[in-house]
Amino acid sequence: MTRMFVNTKVRLQNAVEARLAGQDREAGQGMLEYVGILVIAAVLIVAVMGALDIIDVEGIVGDRAQEIQDSLNR
Repeated sequence: MTRMFVNTKVRLQNAVEARLAGQDREAGQGMLEYVGILVIAAVLIVAVMGALDIIDVEGIVGDRAQEIQDSLNR
């Protein structure tokens, strides 16, 4: 009878540990997926706005690249 309780306890403990280990691997994965979706959406919005000439993407990127190059050359 005692052996049955010990086996049950060990199986339960192993199941809980496996469950917790699985949650640790997936912790934060949902947040990362949302961030990825937001980044893709932002890139698409900028691309569409650039294609429709609503914003000057080439000018903005060129200006920022020039600022970075100037700061590196100092």
